Amino acid sequence: MKKAINIHSSLHLNISISLYLLSLILYPSLQSALSVPWRTFMSSSKRRASLGIDFIIVGAGIAGLASAFRLCQAGHRVRVIDKASGPNRRAGGTHLPPNATKVLVDWGFKDELLKHGLSTRASTFISIDTGKVIGCLEWKEDVLQETGADYLVIRYRDLYDMLYRAAVNAGARITYGATVTKVHANPPRVELQDGTVLKADMVIGADGPRSTVREAVVGWPCKEVPEGHSAYVAIIPRDVLQNDPELSDLTRFHEDRPDYPIWTGDSRHVIAFTVAGGTEFAIHAFLPDSEVDGIGDQDGWDVIVPRERLPFHFEPKLQRLLDIPATYQRVRLFQRECAEEWTDESGRLLLMGEAAHPLYPCVLQSCSMQIEDAEVLGTLFSRLRAWDQLPHLTEAFQELREPRTRAIFAKETKAFDTVWVAPGPQRDARDQALHGMLVEGHKGWDETKMRWQWDEICEVFGYNARDAAEDWWVMWGMLRERSITREEHCPSSYTVPFCMGATVTHYAEPVVLRN
Repeated sequence: MKKAINIHSSLHLNISISLYLLSLILYPSLQSALSVPWRTFMSSSKRRASLGIDFIIVGAGIAGLASAFRLCQAGHRVRVIDKASGPNRRAGGTHLPPNATKVLVDWGFKDELLKHGLSTRASTFISIDTGKVIGCLEWKEDVLQETGADYLVIRYRDLYDMLYRAAVNAGARITYGATVTKVHANPPRVELQDGTVLKADMVIGADGPRSTVREAVVGWPCKEVPEGHSAYVAIIPRDVLQNDPELSDLTRFHEDRPDYPIWTGDSRHVIAFTVAGGTEFAIHAFLPDSEVDGIGDQDGWDVIVPRERLPFHFEPKLQRLLDIPATYQRVRLFQRECAEEWTDESGRLLLMGEAAHPLYPCVLQSCSMQIEDAEVLGTLFSRLRAWDQLPHLTEAFQELREPRTRAIFAKETKAFDTVWVAPGPQRDARDQALHGMLVEGHKGWDETKMRWQWDEICEVFGYNARDAAEDWWVMWGMLRERSITREEHCPSSYTVPFCMGATVTHYAEPVVLRN
């Protein structure tokens, strides 16, 4: 990056990459509430498979619950098992960018999203050391309309409970406190720690990066290397801030100014946003592991760290905020690789979510990729009519999802480098561009700048998981079905070979969350 750039060139050249990458990891803060008519369409969630089969899903996280819901909707029988003692009670919030929101709306969650989620529009970047406002990143509403849905933030627990209730109401059986020790493909079954054997027609691994199902598919555990940082997460009830006007105003959701703070520093940042309908404030602090003593190598959402062990030495307002929670949940960041194969040869074992592809915790697309996985899976298996389709549908799932998840993970990895910028020319350039957007505000938005924004976000936020799966069916699934039909009626005729190639992604017409 050049040492000296003016505001306009930074917007269109250097910072067009940097701020876009920031947008792919950090914030609730980039998106606006849309003001376009509610979309109506015939959803694939209303289609039921001609052949209903039995699934076991290992893992009751976002991926597992969302998939259970969609598979039940598609006419299948689903049992979910998880080693945790009960439903996930992770703290903090999560992002629902348009690519996730449009799926949830399609699933019928509009009212619950209106109740629990908040639309967002801009981020205020603040120096983590001085408290000085660096600048603002605001995204034009006209551009965001084209992505197909609102950008929301929501409390993680609210999203989890929403999916849990939906899965149960759709017919899924969910069992906690059941640890899977072995997985077999022929016939499909899982062995539990207590010796119980559960059988099904398919076993899906949604059991995270240290997946037991993944070992059965690829033959060895997922290799992982500590990235060097951990995320520390907590929730603050806003009523405890009544005696601190500064913090009360900072954490309040302003409908006319829905911006949220991001404190950025050298190899660290804090992002915080209002959740639970405006009653709570979610904090996500990323710190280098080398600076936190006495917490060891433990990893997982059950790791609780007392506040006094964390080296929060930041600007005064942020310091007061971070001192409020007595404890934080800690989860480490790891560098992991995608599984080479997501399904076995029989098509009876399948990986999804973090069992198949890496995700960082507490970043923009961490929940969204799992929701997309579930929608693609449900759409594909709503087409099931014969047993011999299983290998082709599971291969199609990987064909559709692997390129998408690899691209998103690469963007989010690079985004850390952008937000953790050390003092120097690169930080100066970033800060100059952010300051320029703060000064401009709504001014100066011409067609060229809006085109730039759309070019930057359409690939990520404009993606429609349902349409991607439907495209595959039209291009390849139906082709295979027709070739089989021709072969059955005329065995000597030429059979069009089945193959899977690139899919065409359609971008949904906009949907909005408006009463």
